[in-house]
Amino acid sequence: MGPPISDSFDVHDIPNAGRGVVAKQDLPARTVLLDSERPYAHVIFRQYRKEVCAHCFDYDRGRTLPVRDSNTGKVFCSQSCQVNWTDDQGLPGIQAWQQLHSFTQSRSRFFKDIDSIPPSTSRPNRIVVDGAWAKADHARLHTQNANRKSKSSQRQAIDPDILGLLLSAIIFYHNHRQEWDGEVLALAMDSEPYRSQEDLDQHCASYLQLATILPSDLMPSCTSQVCRTIVEAGSHNAFGIRAGGEDGEEYMGYAVYPSASYFNHSCAPNLVKRREGRTWRFMAGRDVRKGEQLCITYLGGDEKDLELDERRRRLRDAWGFECMCERCKEEQGAQGVS
Repeated sequence: MGPPISDSFDVHDIPNAGRGVVAKQDLPARTVLLDSERPYAHVIFRQYRKEVCAHCFDYDRGRTLPVRDSNTGKVFCSQSCQVNWTDDQGLPGIQAWQQLHSFTQSRSRFFKDIDSIPPSTSRPNRIVVDGAWAKADHARLHTQNANRKSKSSQRQAIDPDILGLLLSAIIFYHNHRQEWDGEVLALAMDSEPYRSQEDLDQHCASYLQLATILPSDLMPSCTSQVCRTIVEAGSHNAFGIRAGGEDGEEYMGYAVYPSASYFNHSCAPNLVKRREGRTWRFMAGRDVRKGEQLCITYLGGDEKDLELDERRRRLRDAWGFECMCERCKEEQGAQGVS
């Protein structure tokens, strides 16, 4: 459990970059290094949910997919994907998606897309984050009836994408506790993952809303710790789900893949990654020498055409670090910047 084990690479501490993946031997171009596991949590954004298969993430150029489950609101590209998804979720999971679909259908006029709203407050620090989640736990503890929404929650705006992400994590935790403890908890966590106070409040509210509608079998797994963990793990470890390959224009959602989360970024990556259904394949993009760090790009291919300052700005905004890969250091040196 924890970091992936391979004959081709090791996971090491990298100076100023956390943990990273290093080649144990020379690797010819196109060597397959890793096929990831299924996602441990994911969300398909609301505007794509009629167009993206809930199981394999297939996307047919915006067409509504042929198989629809009206009880859960999920769509599938085939009957086999529907069967596989149903098996993955288990009965409590299916019941939970049914409850969430019914809830969001009744509350559609209260939908609020937090990510589309410019933040009016700064990013909350760890003390504020801890306080907000403690307050949420206190509110849950004192709820008179866990199966009835309070008047305040009836009026409160909801973000169905946050609800979906948290529920997918709760179901995975319920069904695969050992994998969660061994792999999700081994990831580097971002203790300040919320872009604004509004974002933090919406996550806490989503947790409380789920605690009022989920089936009883899932209630022990619906904890603030599970919800916090997937947000803190996903902040710096999630992979975008795009149509048409890694650099596809349609950004349809994102998912957390623990084994794939140890590859660091480079603006001149020596690995290429390709989504194959709901998993990822990582291959050597060129010949790699023993001892080289194995890196992917976090910029989806855009790094090829971007200047140094723009690459660094995007990485700071999305991932919270100042890139010091070899390409960036070389270009910085050429500009005479110390």
